[in-house]
Amino acid sequence: MVINKKLYWNSAVGIWAFLVGAAAVGAARPNVVFVMLDDLGYAQVEAFGRGLSAEDCDPKLLAHVEEQADYSLDEAMRLMKKATPTLSRMADGGVRFNNAFACSNLCAPSRIGVSTGVLQNRWGIYRNIDTEAHGLKPNSHLAEKLQELGYATAHIGKWHVGSHDKAMVHRYLEKHKVPNPEQYTYWTMGKYWSIHQELKRDGYEGSTAPKDHALNNGFDYYFGYNQWECPFYKANNVWEGFRHAGVIQDYNTDVFTDKALAFMEKSLGEKKPFYVQLHYHAVHSPLDPKAPAKYYDRFDSGSKTLNNFYAHVFGVDENVRRIFQWLEEKGVAENTLLVFTSDNGGAVGGKSCLPGNAPYVGHKGMMHLGGFRVPLFFHWPVKINQPLGKEQLVSTLDILPTIIDAAGGMVPPEIDGKSLLPQILENSEARVRDHLAIGGIHARVWAFNGATSFFEHNESREKAPSGYIVADDRYVLRFVSETVSNLYKDAVDGIPAHYELYDYRADPGERNNLIDAMPEKAGQLKSIWKRESAAYPKPVRWETAKWKAIMNP
Repeated sequence: MVINKKLYWNSAVGIWAFLVGAAAVGAARPNVVFVMLDDLGYAQVEAFGRGLSAEDCDPKLLAHVEEQADYSLDEAMRLMKKATPTLSRMADGGVRFNNAFACSNLCAPSRIGVSTGVLQNRWGIYRNIDTEAHGLKPNSHLAEKLQELGYATAHIGKWHVGSHDKAMVHRYLEKHKVPNPEQYTYWTMGKYWSIHQELKRDGYEGSTAPKDHALNNGFDYYFGYNQWECPFYKANNVWEGFRHAGVIQDYNTDVFTDKALAFMEKSLGEKKPFYVQLHYHAVHSPLDPKAPAKYYDRFDSGSKTLNNFYAHVFGVDENVRRIFQWLEEKGVAENTLLVFTSDNGGAVGGKSCLPGNAPYVGHKGMMHLGGFRVPLFFHWPVKINQPLGKEQLVSTLDILPTIIDAAGGMVPPEIDGKSLLPQILENSEARVRDHLAIGGIHARVWAFNGATSFFEHNESREKAPSGYIVADDRYVLRFVSETVSNLYKDAVDGIPAHYELYDYRADPGERNNLIDAMPEKAGQLKSIWKRESAAYPKPVRWETAKWKAIMNP
């Protein structure tokens, strides 16, 4: 008898998938809500920031606030506590990972790493422009694994893991009979300014190329924006599915939550478990717009800046409370897994307030720990009976693998992300990983250190050096390439390329450089970078010389 091997294989796979799906249904798979904030500082949630003092804060940030702002650390700590009662309660009642690193110090590289569980450097992604040019590889978004398990999947809020829909530019130029439309981009339309404005009105700045669109990468529903920010009010860059959503008049934190609740309602009606990525704009700039009175009026310091920042944070806290109140009314809160984190370290100083990233120094865009350390917790009432604080070295790369494992799926073995389910459910003390090695930009422009540059944001960013970190569960090695002269006011002659080594457990503020005192440890971490980075391709868009400076230091 001749067996059609292809038919036999396809049938076997189909039966296996059916059995796995049936088993998962019988196991009462959890609903999942993955909340990610944008540029939130490590200590801007009370569960992670409680007990901090001035000695724990970045001295440069304290000096900046003293000079520029009209509030004290004590006032900031008081408001931070008032702003996050729900999130802190959930963190305290769940499993909190106290040694969590974002997989990048910038938002787009971080988000593509989170989406895929693959350290973005392996794809030649080091900066936002690399992410926007590269986008997702086919079948790489881990939401597809949840979709295969029968989950209803939704992404709501910030996407920023791929290119804009450049074909939209060509269509508009052709509509207006512009010759040779292929030679123009949205940013280089010159004399065709009216067409540029028409594209902006119709949402180009939040658009997504089809290959990178959420609906083509594991999601059933999409309401979001493929850009670095979204105005709190009157946003014009939000898309629903493949259609521009028009002008979103209302406060985007509330609108995004409304959309999430509507999707959950639909999923429950269809008797399907749901996976919702609720990736809020808060607390990315622009932070100037005043939060709605229902949030703002809770705060009573003498500082409008402080009141407004924590009002925006409280808006998120209240919407998370609203979600769980709704889930309780529906009888499904106990078996809903909530994950909470930030995409990278906080862009602190200015409108984003103390205590910032304390006890870590630096901020978003920098190779200091303040660029990488993020709050991370899992809240799952039916499964987490004992609140835990875990100290293992973990990463935001681990979030979706953990969710897939919790849903009864198989985590792809070839990715960098690891399931944290043993730590969450069994209180395992086993190491999750030995190290993290991450390369990218070391720029001051995204927060208070930006004031030290002679140049405006974009030019300062392009002149900034490159760098990398290698962290194990106690030490972090940092390399920063040469800083050119006349870039920073406090380093007019430039800064030579250099290494630093810190015991970040004992010295989170990076005050005692151990590079000379511990040459063996420094050599060990250097060798990890050399081995790991050997497989990292050159940047998709970033200046190659910046990349070479960290590949062969």
